[in-house]
Amino acid sequence: MTREGASLGTLLRNIRLARGMTQEQLGEASGLSVRSIRDLERGVSCPRVSTLRLLTQTWNLPESQGAELHRLARAWRDRSRQQQRAAAP
Repeated sequence: MTREGASLGTLLRNIRLARGMTQEQLGEASGLSVRSIRDLERGVSCPRVSTLRLLTQTWNLPESQGAELHRLARAWRDRSRQQQRAAAP
């Protein structure tokens, strides 16, 4: 898990809890599986742009919060790519 993954996961979990939703309720509202939501919150998987858009719409987030989600996910993807390049022969 990367620091970006942990930060993004924590932010997603905090937003969900602030809206008084369980993972199951978020899954029903967004169409995501509970497992996907759990993995995102734990920082195990990096969300696609389309998933972030879906969550932003489901929660009706202000633009600034949506932008922060996208920024954290982009930083995570960039770091992953750099690590892959460094590990390649």
